[in-house]
Amino acid sequence: MPSNQSFSKNIPRSQALRTLQDRIRTLPEEQVSVIDCSDKISAQTICSAISLPEHDRSAMDGFAVSSTETTKASKNTPIVLSFTGEIRPSSMTPSESTIGSAVKVLTGGIIPPGTDAVIPFEKVVISENTIQISSPVKKGDYIFKRGSDIKKGETIISENEIINPCQAALLSYAGIRAVPVRCSPAIAVLAVGNELCDPAAVNSLSLIPADNLILVKSLCKRCGATEIKISPCANSPESISTAIKAYSHCNLIITTGGTGPGNRDFVFNSVLEAGGTPIFKGLSMHPAKSIFACQLGSCIVVGLPGPPNAVNLAFHTVIKPIINILLGQPDISPKFTAHLSSSVIGANEREKLRPCLVFEQGGKLIADPLTSPDLSPRKVMNISNGIIVLPPDCGELEKGCKVQVIKFA
Repeated sequence: MPSNQSFSKNIPRSQALRTLQDRIRTLPEEQVSVIDCSDKISAQTICSAISLPEHDRSAMDGFAVSSTETTKASKNTPIVLSFTGEIRPSSMTPSESTIGSAVKVLTGGIIPPGTDAVIPFEKVVISENTIQISSPVKKGDYIFKRGSDIKKGETIISENEIINPCQAALLSYAGIRAVPVRCSPAIAVLAVGNELCDPAAVNSLSLIPADNLILVKSLCKRCGATEIKISPCANSPESISTAIKAYSHCNLIITTGGTGPGNRDFVFNSVLEAGGTPIFKGLSMHPAKSIFACQLGSCIVVGLPGPPNAVNLAFHTVIKPIINILLGQPDISPKFTAHLSSSVIGANEREKLRPCLVFEQGGKLIADPLTSPDLSPRKVMNISNGIIVLPPDCGELEKGCKVQVIKFA
């Protein structure tokens, strides 16, 4: 490592995130087909230009009638109405009034003028060109009212929201063909270790599947990233440096393993050998205190420790904020206030991250720190859905105390 490179060491996570925010540029937006917009982040708030449905439409196969003409209908004295024609979902808007008669209408058909209700086929007696109605029909029965799905000007998706499948379908239903979204960051994930192998490959050498690759890739996808490359990497300076250079076109490279004080922890120096400039090395937090960050052109390289539970915590507290910066999110690390279900102890002079189970109870957000001795770190990781963020030197916090939590997506 060149001697003239200075960088911050063992700094607070909040300082590290501010530094990264100053260095990372938000990715531009792009227009994508509505067919491909699901799971992407909307770059704008999109409102419907029309009310949907645009007309009152039938919710059943039946007959469109005027409800006032059925008020005296009963089993003993049924109302008889003639009917003509048939309105299908593809039919044009009916123009003629149907006062005094009924109109056959299929599900989705436009309700014709002069009618205000639909009576299903099974509730009438049908003759050749008449129907018998033996009970009153209420106004609005079996009708999808104009604008009942969405009204003109109503928001379909807000800026910076991840577009879910239902919203994508609604955008299409509203006639929107192209959607402005944040460009997805290109991310590479390297699991460093000679003992690791491709988790999807057949393992014939008693190697360990690099499950961190699956963990980090899946977490990146949940944050709105779609272009993610993963690969195990041998723990040698040459292999690490070569891999970093190969993925330097990405916006973000994440490594796991090889960041501690051991003699064979080569990742940090290998990134520098690949041309990276150090941003910081080490954070004053537990676990994952050995995290580092470097810059390689426009690419940010972040080194995480190897244990999956530490990787999971580091992802939500460091990597996710970086992805949020790339995606232009206004709040890169949102926190919520919760009440402890049992006591926890903080760390001296550093922030402590405690995985937890977050739930609502009695109108309050509760954080269970999952401190049972029967729970291994892996089990805790699988159960938890949030992180309690304990400030430095907070000591012991009793049950019921308010704490800040980061909730998983």
